[in-house]
Amino acid sequence: MTLSILIPAKSFAQGKSRLSQVLGPRHRAALCRQLLGHVLAVARDAGLDAITYVVSACPEVRGFATERGARVLTEREPGHVPALMAAMQALPADRPVLILSADLPMLAAADLRAMVQEPADVVIATDREGQGTNALLLKRPGLIPLRFGPGSCAAHVGEAGRAGHRVSILRRPGLADDVDLAEHLQIFSVGA
Repeated sequence: MTLSILIPAKSFAQGKSRLSQVLGPRHRAALCRQLLGHVLAVARDAGLDAITYVVSACPEVRGFATERGARVLTEREPGHVPALMAAMQALPADRPVLILSADLPMLAAADLRAMVQEPADVVIATDREGQGTNALLLKRPGLIPLRFGPGSCAAHVGEAGRAGHRVSILRRPGLADDVDLAEHLQIFSVGA
C-alpha cells in the first residue's frame, strides 16, 4: 500500500529563526533550502512505495518542492499542528502517513525504511533528547490527534494509548538529529 510522506515547511525566509544569533537571514534561508532538499531527496530515493507531499504557505517552498518531484499542498490553517491536520484531510484516508521534519541533515533511506517496518499503529521517532517528535508514522491519517511541540513524544504516546493503538518509539541518529539551535549546526556540518 502506498505511503503518504507529509513534510511541513515554513518559508525559507522565516525558517530557523532560533538561529538568528549566529546566522543572518540569507544564510538561514540557504540552510532551510538545503535541509528541505536533503529530506526530499532521501524520501524520493528511499525505495519506498510512497508519494511525498510538502505542505507550506510559501509559494517559493512549494515551487522548490515541485521541482524536486514532490506534490504540494497549500497550507490552509496557520500553525504547525492545524496545518498538518488540514493537510492530512487531503491525503488518501486508507493509506499510512509519515509526517517528517524538514530539518534532518543526517536522515538516510534506512531511517525511513525502519519507520515503516515497525509493527505498530503509531511509530514515533524522537529527537536527540527523547522529548520531541521528528517523525510520526500513523497507520492512517487522523489516527490520533497531533501533539507536536514541547514534550510531543510523551503526548503522542498518551494519545495512542488512550485510543488503544500499538506504539513504537524509534531512536535513530538520522531521525533524531535536527537543526534548531546553534549547537546543532555542528551536527549539520558533519552530515553535509
